[in-house]
Amino acid sequence: MSKIIRGLIALIAYVCVATIITLALIIGYLWQTDRLNDEKVFRMVALLHDVDLEQIAQAQKKSRDDVPPEEPSLDDMLHHQQIQDRNFEVRLLALQRGRQEYDHRLQQLKEQTDRYDRLAQDWQSKLKQQEQLTTQENLAKVVSQLEQVRPEIGKDSLLRWIAEGRMDDAILLMSKMSESKLAKILKKFETDEELDRLHEVHQRIISGGPGASTRLQEALGELNAVNGGS
Repeated sequence: MSKIIRGLIALIAYVCVATIITLALIIGYLWQTDRLNDEKVFRMVALLHDVDLEQIAQAQKKSRDDVPPEEPSLDDMLHHQQIQDRNFEVRLLALQRGRQEYDHRLQQLKEQTDRYDRLAQDWQSKLKQQEQLTTQENLAKVVSQLEQVRPEIGKDSLLRWIAEGRMDDAILLMSKMSESKLAKILKKFETDEELDRLHEVHQRIISGGPGASTRLQEALGELNAVNGGS
């Protein structure tokens, strides 16, 4: 259960980081391509606050239509040009600040992603080591139990592993047993069916199956010598 929880935590962290990076990249792209600018942001804010910009524009247009516009003076035109220049400078400055903020946040996201990657790799390495250690400890317990029971019971246990389609596991257990204990168990394979299963084990070992260790081969050689002498 702890393995599943740790895996889910790592997966949620990856999804969160990926979502943040995607949103930041989309906003940055829209801003760079001028698909998202101050005017559009202003319209979105107005929409959120339920402000009808078109109605305000129509009201202003209607008020201008009621009073005939005066001919602008040279000072007015210069003042208007200065305002436009100032607005352009403000928008340019806002765009530059937005670019700087985007670059800064992107760098932060990259650093956070690298940190999460390192943490995930460390956790995966620790979990793998713990899993290998647990597997080795469990294997040692099963081998110890097989060595402590009577040879007949050990033989029946190995035959059950083979009957369940887990011959590789049975061979692995046999390879971890002491040579003398294994030889006593193998001597209890007496019936034709049991000898057929043992023959299948021999074939698996010869074909290079998992667990085909030197100790198991020596034990099988000793059993063959005993059968030949009898």
